[in-house]
Amino acid sequence: MKLRNRIHLYSTLLMLVILVVLTVVIYYSFSSLAYSTEVDELDSVSEALRSTFTANETVNPSDILRAYMPVSGLVKVIDQEGQSLETVQSPDITTQFPVESGEDSGTMMVDGERFAYTTAPLIWSDGTIAELLIAKSLREVSDNLETLRLVLAAAVLLAMIPVIISGAVLAGVVTKPIAALTETMKNIQQSGNFQKLPVAEQSNDELKQMGLTFNDMMALLEENYSKQEEFVSNASHELKTPLTIIGSYARLLERQGLDDEAVAKESITAIRAETDRMKEMIEQLLLIARRNETAPEFEKVELGTFMEETIAAFNQSYDREFILKVESEPFIVLTDAVKFKQLLYILLDNARKYSSDRIEIIAKMDETAMVQIRDYGDGIPKESLPYVFDRFYRVDKARARETGGFGLGLSLAAHLAELLKLKLEIESIEQLGTTVSVIFSSDFNVPEIKSKQEGS
Repeated sequence: MKLRNRIHLYSTLLMLVILVVLTVVIYYSFSSLAYSTEVDELDSVSEALRSTFTANETVNPSDILRAYMPVSGLVKVIDQEGQSLETVQSPDITTQFPVESGEDSGTMMVDGERFAYTTAPLIWSDGTIAELLIAKSLREVSDNLETLRLVLAAAVLLAMIPVIISGAVLAGVVTKPIAALTETMKNIQQSGNFQKLPVAEQSNDELKQMGLTFNDMMALLEENYSKQEEFVSNASHELKTPLTIIGSYARLLERQGLDDEAVAKESITAIRAETDRMKEMIEQLLLIARRNETAPEFEKVELGTFMEETIAAFNQSYDREFILKVESEPFIVLTDAVKFKQLLYILLDNARKYSSDRIEIIAKMDETAMVQIRDYGDGIPKESLPYVFDRFYRVDKARARETGGFGLGLSLAAHLAELLKLKLEIESIEQLGTTVSVIFSSDFNVPEIKSKQEGS
């Protein structure tokens, strides 16, 4: 069953149950009140009759009983043996009322007709103690209750008409955005184009929130899909160049490399260089693809000692001057040592590739811990700063090929920073150099990656 039909059915059944229960409660409350009112009236009549009977001993008892006889009722006096001493009743009462001595008051069904009755002790004219019984037919009350039943049943049926209509409208209102969502998803599946739902601006209910959430998700999927297409295109382009070079030198070896030692050495050197480039790029791509496989394991790290060990490794590996300055007393930070070292390696290697002068590394504590990596290279143009963390983006493609860069390092660094709850800021002035700041977040919020130009 469709959701719309279920909402319609369940809302209608619920309202029907509520109306039926309410009607039953009203009916039985009214009937109980009507019956108790009749019984209370008979009690009043009985009290008045006994007072009159006691005060008028010379009056014929039958006349007194007849004076207090209810309409469509009877008055009977019964002795202690259950024998009738006197009975007066309306002509329309033909039943023998089966109330025995000792019963109090209430209602009773007699031959299919309901009666209200009351009993009370009475001193009869001869001085014996008897029991007074007054009964009244509730034929009129029963007729009124029958009319009430018909009115309530008709009211329920009439009330169900707007309930059914409103249930159908409600089901349509609730399921319309869902149907639009389903239709949009089908269109996306069939056409392959991302679409968004129209959202009513005047409302602020859950349906609007669902539409906004869906549109945000579509925007994110479209952005990621575009990035994926761009990533595949760029990766294909980057792999195509070294493969073309390798293929060209391989064919050169086939033609004349075996006879010409110089050509063979050149070909082998070129093939090895391009193979190393491909290996490095594939490793970086795998790192990016696996960046969320393992959660960081945060531990306490003494930043000064950690930086000394990291810089010592670079000083030993490269013929460059890496200068470490620790401006604060030893201080502890929470981070994943392995992933943080990987982040530093990327930033230090990037600084090494694009500058020939010394590289300064500064560890300090202001409001929070911070590591700055400063080089004195050519710097980054202002218009390129917003894109330096994008995959495959390179400021100078010719220079990148000379240094072996693929435009993946800073992209991976940005993802590692996000994973470690760090913030990256990059400042650069052309012909003067670049400073990358790694800022520790004291509240462990998701880091904000910023790029800004000095003096801008």
